[in-house]
Amino acid sequence: MPARKPVPSVKTRKPAARRKPSGGLAGTLALGALRASLRGLATGARIVAARPALFGGIAVFSISAGLVADNALNRQAGPHRHPMLVTRDTAPATAAQPAVRTAGRATPAPLGNDPRIVAFPLVREVQTLLAEQGYYKAEVDGRAGQATDTAIRAFQAERGLRVDGMATPLLLTQIRAAAHVEEIDPTQVASLESAGIASDASAGGGSDLVRQIQAGLADAKVADLKPDGILGERTKAAIRTFQALESLDVTGEPSQEVLDRLRSLSAAN
Repeated sequence: MPARKPVPSVKTRKPAARRKPSGGLAGTLALGALRASLRGLATGARIVAARPALFGGIAVFSISAGLVADNALNRQAGPHRHPMLVTRDTAPATAAQPAVRTAGRATPAPLGNDPRIVAFPLVREVQTLLAEQGYYKAEVDGRAGQATDTAIRAFQAERGLRVDGMATPLLLTQIRAAAHVEEIDPTQVASLESAGIASDASAGGGSDLVRQIQAGLADAKVADLKPDGILGERTKAAIRTFQALESLDVTGEPSQEVLDRLRSLSAAN
């Protein structure tokens, strides 16, 4: 038998091994960051679970504060009527009205007070008394503002008092004293002047009693007077104010009683 030819062997190829995907440095860092975040969340959850009342209260407070702040900053139609702290020097609403034109000429709008300021009973009483005496022309609202300041300054300037425009208990006493004096019968004042009590002012001379009282009133900060010894309207107004403050008879005339009371106050200070 003829010999068989050798069959060439077929080489079998080995399957190529699969390559493992490698993300490189970026993938490693991302995986590490993810693991760290998960560990942090787990630690935070354990802390919150250990103190639920504390963290629950903090969460409720934060939500409430956020709602209040959002309502105050974003959900108000206009400025607050009574702000705790005024940060802008804006003109009052009444003063912002346009000028009224009369007979072809512009006239300023009436003065008003700041509606954002809280009303006070002291200011309201000052406004009422000044309105009765013709100084205050605006609405009696108990609020400080341009109208109240203008009326107070006009009263203080006319009465020879220290002009500051402030509504104080001392100012209220001065206004009441002025109203009390205006109720006196003018015939009594005329008789006193004819008797020669106020002759120093008309004669241009100076009285030592008036001079000492003027100096005492200036030292007591009742009025800014010059001790010239002349009994004028400013001196009388200051004497009336001092008499009202010290519960004396309000006459506006110099007397030894007024001088003695001023000296006692000066010695006490």
